[in-house]
Amino acid sequence: MRRLTLAALAVATLGGGAPLRAQGTLGPVALGAGIGTGYQARKEFNAVGMHLWVGAETVLDRRVRVRLDLGIHHFGYASPAIAPCPRTSYCSPPLTTALEVGAITGTVVWRDTTGVRRWYWNAGLGAYSALGGRDANSRLGLTAGLGRELGAARDYFIEARVHAPYDGNGYGVFFPVTAGWTFGRFVP
Repeated sequence: MRRLTLAALAVATLGGGAPLRAQGTLGPVALGAGIGTGYQARKEFNAVGMHLWVGAETVLDRRVRVRLDLGIHHFGYASPAIAPCPRTSYCSPPLTTALEVGAITGTVVWRDTTGVRRWYWNAGLGAYSALGGRDANSRLGLTAGLGRELGAARDYFIEARVHAPYDGNGYGVFFPVTAGWTFGRFVP
């Protein structure tokens, strides 16, 4: 089920331009990667965690700029020891592992390509899944962010986002900040 949800999200994001003209529908693709830190408010995990990010951004039919990205977010386990289960009852083993969330998001990006403004913002949908056996199902959610391009060639960026997944497994809203580098551009 998780693979089906992730595949459907990718197809819907990049394939959303199906009614566009057959020629010239996909513009140059920019590849990027980054690392950063994030914040979440659940008490059983560390409030601040690390994450890795990779993404690809392009323009559909010279009108809509879209991005497909993957982020792996890690928040350490911080709860006190849990009392053992009494011998007279059955208890499932408690989860005492870190929270690791994989997020595949598809966003629309509003960016000034004339070179005047370096600020940009994005918003879209995501598929979220807790890694490490905590949750085998993907959850849908929303994401939005604000970023700024850096450097003379605009090859670096810093971006703050909010991820609000459907809270079916209790991993809640989290806020990553990413410092990244756009390292590759090609025309498909």
